[in-house]
Amino acid sequence: MVTNTLTILQRENARLQADHQALHSELAQLRDFVEILKGLTAANEAVTSDEALRTLLHRTFQQSMDLLNAPDGSLLLLDEETHELQFVLVKGMLAENLLNYRISADEGIAGWVMQNASAALVRDVRHDPRFSHTIDEEFKFRTQSIAAVPLTGSGKVFGVLEIVDDGIGFLRAEHYLPGPNDIYVSQTQI
Repeated sequence: MVTNTLTILQRENARLQADHQALHSELAQLRDFVEILKGLTAANEAVTSDEALRTLLHRTFQQSMDLLNAPDGSLLLLDEETHELQFVLVKGMLAENLLNYRISADEGIAGWVMQNASAALVRDVRHDPRFSHTIDEEFKFRTQSIAAVPLTGSGKVFGVLEIVDDGIGFLRAEHYLPGPNDIYVSQTQI
């Protein structure tokens, strides 16, 4: 009887050890799965935030162009690694040429706006020492007037909204041109 009981206990012990091993393996797989889900959730949140930010910036850009009745404009974002402003939204004659084009973050009126976190309204760029002729010369364009404002968020400037015109639409721009903190992106807007 003792031998029989011992055999039963040994079988039960072997079964329990096998079950324990299977559960341990399943637990490890579940932990891996949870880590994957965490990664996917974080990636989804980042995409959602990026999409919301892109939508907000696109809407701000379009409304600014409509408000100033301007034919050409661009939205430039700072690439902190290269210290360059990249044209990410462009409308007008140079749209195809300027999309993804880069300039130094301290070049021209856009660079001045970036560095000073201050808006600029320039009716005749030919008489403004901040103006860079680089784009006009490279793409055979003639900029007349520029209205530019910094894009700020989390306490720093991350880009510039720049509207380019022949001068007519800017006659009333000083009534509408935002101040340095009027185009502000916060985490609550995203």
